[in-house]
Amino acid sequence: MQEFLAGAVLLVGLSASLIGGVQLPRLRSKRLTPEFLGWAPFAVGFGSWVMWVLMFTVSRVGFTGTRNTWICVGMLALCVLVARPMVRMVAPERLDGRRLLVAARAVGLCGVVAGVMALVATGIGNQFMAGLTVVYATAAAVLGLLRTVDHGYFPLVLLWSALRKALLAAVTGYWIGHTGSTLVPDPDHATAGALLLAVLWWSTVAVSAGCAVAAAVRLVPWLRTGPPASPAPPGVKSWPPAVGDVWTAELTHDDNNFKERPVLVLEHTPDFVRVLGVTSVDKSGRRHGYMKLRLSEWEGVLKKDGWLNLEIAHIPYCDFLWRHGGCPDRVWDLLCTKADVRERPAKSGPAPGFTFQHRLRSAMNRHVGRDARTVRADAGSRVRQPWTRERV
Repeated sequence: MQEFLAGAVLLVGLSASLIGGVQLPRLRSKRLTPEFLGWAPFAVGFGSWVMWVLMFTVSRVGFTGTRNTWICVGMLALCVLVARPMVRMVAPERLDGRRLLVAARAVGLCGVVAGVMALVATGIGNQFMAGLTVVYATAAAVLGLLRTVDHGYFPLVLLWSALRKALLAAVTGYWIGHTGSTLVPDPDHATAGALLLAVLWWSTVAVSAGCAVAAAVRLVPWLRTGPPASPAPPGVKSWPPAVGDVWTAELTHDDNNFKERPVLVLEHTPDFVRVLGVTSVDKSGRRHGYMKLRLSEWEGVLKKDGWLNLEIAHIPYCDFLWRHGGCPDRVWDLLCTKADVRERPAKSGPAPGFTFQHRLRSAMNRHVGRDARTVRADAGSRVRQPWTRERV
């Protein structure tokens, strides 16, 4: 009975990776992302049943003779076709057009499932429920790992997911050992129940280890240079911020405080975005460093008259929240030709928001300073010519 309960806990844990795995938007919004999959375990369960039937047929027919070989090849091809929608189901929207990658993942999924089935074939024989559970556990582990890694933008949040799964594996491993079972049974002599427990436990360990490796690989460059431009942070629909677009972003000041402000995107770099900040504070006494923005020209983008700060600010990719609209063509032409757009003075030191503590906190989906909570997203973007003006 205890072995059955341990197996049920592991099975639920593997199924949870298919449902969840999607990180919350910047600074935690209660809005769920549109890629939440409550029905994923049922779809994977049906696909696992079809895969088990096909692979069981292949194991019985065998690659003996030309006719049987072609039958087995056809069965394996059907298995890949069954695996492909399962892979696509857990993949993010940005992989919609990458058919070769999705197909390669489907082939890899079939290869892993076939390998595990071959390893435990002697112990489970032709027992339908045992075979189906093995295929489901293996498929859920592979697909859950892919889903968690694909949707994991903030590396320390991804690492926390890995630690939770590791804790589940540690507790259930102790539980299984306490019942007298082993986590490394002999496939030729172990019972079907012992093999199923081992497959479920090792699948959980594989998901945990995979998430930890992915988190570590992403964390090192994040702490070195800042958040990446790809993939898109969770919670935004229009990505990346197009040149000439106005976004609301968390603009960090030199005192480490930050405020959500509209910013005009000037240029992308691999590690950050060059922008000009917009403020509603009257700057008529400092016209040399600011440009007046009239609401009549910025209708639908700004809510009132503002001033554009002509000193370039550097903003990490993860600090962009939502898009407002595009810069009017006249203003954009003025910025590229006549406006006194200038870089941040070297004597001011590194741009705010790029110190180690900022990068570390952003990897946790946090921010140094005031903790803002409002997050939204808008779609739509215009294609702009590169900002080519020589900067001084």
